[in-house]
Amino acid sequence: MIWISSELGTEQQCLDFAERFRWPRGARCVRCGSARVFKFLAKASTRKGAAIVPARRLYECVACGHQFSVTTGTLFHDTHLPLVKWFFATALIINTKGAITARQLQRDLQVSYQTAWYVRHRIRETLDPTPEND
Repeated sequence: MIWISSELGTEQQCLDFAERFRWPRGARCVRCGSARVFKFLAKASTRKGAAIVPARRLYECVACGHQFSVTTGTLFHDTHLPLVKWFFATALIINTKGAITARQLQRDLQVSYQTAWYVRHRIRETLDPTPEND
């Protein structure tokens, strides 16, 4: 766990790692595949109903105008859980001899049981996808 805490201990470090891993030769549009994209920081805002949306790092494609983030189309897509916890959960699941329970993830991540179950389910589904019919 030393690697996780020292190399991926902050949300910024996790985002940087995810960008390097997903796009080793630079960001590409997730919709059209164009390499003509630019990165920008969206300011924090408030949605109707007083939900606060924190500042976030986004990309926009010059060719098609699509906005996306590094997590778009990944198992981390559309989650409110910090990437630090996702990466920690992934490391726990991969490094545990046998299966790790949602209860154990709940304790280790300090999240609700429902969140732990959801995280465990998505990670396991990604690591062991069902074979497609030929």
